[in-house]
Amino acid sequence: MDKNIPRVNSQKILIVDDEPAFQKMMESQLKRKNFDVIPCLKSEEAIHAIEVNLPQLVLMDIMMPNVDGLTLIRQIRQVNLKSYLPIIVVTARNEPKDLVEALEAGADDYISKPFEFTELYARIMNMLRLKSLQDSILSKTNQLNEANLQINHLNHVLTETNKELKKKVYDLHNIFEISFKVMGHTEEDKLINTALLNALGIFTSKSVMLLQVDPDDHDTFVIKHSRGFLGDKIADFSIRRDDRLIRYLEFIKKPFQVKDVVYEFENMMPVLQELEIKALAPLFQEEEIIGILCLGASVSNQEYPPDVLEMLGILTNMLSVALHNSQNFEQIKALSYTDEMTGLHNYRFFTMRLREEIARAKRNESSLSLLILDVDYFKNYNDALGHPAGDEVLRQLSTLLKSSVRDNDIVARYGGEEFAVILPATELEGAAKLAERIRVKVEKHRFPSEEIQPGGVLTISIGIAVYPDNATDMEDAIVAADRALYFAKASGRNRVVEFNHINHPTNNPNPIT
Repeated sequence: MDKNIPRVNSQKILIVDDEPAFQKMMESQLKRKNFDVIPCLKSEEAIHAIEVNLPQLVLMDIMMPNVDGLTLIRQIRQVNLKSYLPIIVVTARNEPKDLVEALEAGADDYISKPFEFTELYARIMNMLRLKSLQDSILSKTNQLNEANLQINHLNHVLTETNKELKKKVYDLHNIFEISFKVMGHTEEDKLINTALLNALGIFTSKSVMLLQVDPDDHDTFVIKHSRGFLGDKIADFSIRRDDRLIRYLEFIKKPFQVKDVVYEFENMMPVLQELEIKALAPLFQEEEIIGILCLGASVSNQEYPPDVLEMLGILTNMLSVALHNSQNFEQIKALSYTDEMTGLHNYRFFTMRLREEIARAKRNESSLSLLILDVDYFKNYNDALGHPAGDEVLRQLSTLLKSSVRDNDIVARYGGEEFAVILPATELEGAAKLAERIRVKVEKHRFPSEEIQPGGVLTISIGIAVYPDNATDMEDAIVAADRALYFAKASGRNRVVEFNHINHPTNNPNPIT
């Protein structure tokens, strides 16, 4: 067992949630892990429960009657406690703003209902580990303050030693201050840059860098962020996951100095020495290394003492938690912009990007084309074969659309059986050619039981609008493309119509039937 974690059978957990069933379920699960559980159904009674029972951790919902969860978090942070009290939010609310608001209010972690208890248990243990470390620091501070009253008679050597001990406590306090700042960020680049910049100052290092998993190769670690005097030397530095150095980090699970492993890792020494890397610290998530924090030489060119390595380990633990929170935030954000059935972007994302792309086209004085397309006689197909069959058609059509456009084009489900395609930097001629290719591709595709459709095949109609020819803003572009689509449907379906075409005096479509 990690020596920094107190025995779990001495841990008290306060659960603040107004759902008795959830309280009962959590109490049962936590007691199996030898935790003492303090239930609290009313948020207004939580502060009193904390002051009386002195729990080591709080699990709480943010959707509570009377005193809401965010207000309660702020109130808890105002309570004068002898040690830090971690707060994990456990709630059914999973919007990105909910996560941000909870972290800004003072929560340490956030997990959405429903969840696996194993994940919650891992987070609880991680929070208790961090709490134990901080409590240890506070305890050391108190011990030093008490000792200072008794050692005034000691000589200059003892005084200098005491100064060094105070510096250690001060540095550890700074680590926690920085870590909590880092954990308040939801954007990965910002939180990493904050951590690296502060690491330079705390460890008085000439350089610091973070190796992370290469997005194109999960088995390789590459330098994604760095600070300090490194020049171009870091560009080609990478480490394979099966390298002995990585396996060593997985085994010891703590920082170490490069000088201590010169003979064990001779293959890595030349590049480590070239980059003047003096210490390495692993970042873990679920027992897997996700990154390596590398410290360059100290400004004084002296070796890093053991207490610095200890602080480096605390910082990497905090950074791992912050990165995990950031990844959760990005996943929730992505879900809010995705159509669940087709996997395409949803209407919300479509309008946001169309507005952005039109603004970009305006700045660059370029064109932008918008396609809005609709499945012909889709109601007939749905009524005859049922909604599951109709849903399968929409999924297949989504796949056809994604395979027909460029990487920078944006395909979205507009609503129902309608789809939209944003074509940045594309004029009418290019848009019309693409639209016709899509129309033909759909017509030739064999959809299930499409012979029940008029004409024996399933087809689509497409309307095209171009900025700035047909529109000055997002709303105009949508209206123009939609009108062109209506014209295509009224003119017989299974065709592509440009907005310019519908204003021609000889074009009078029949009503849609």
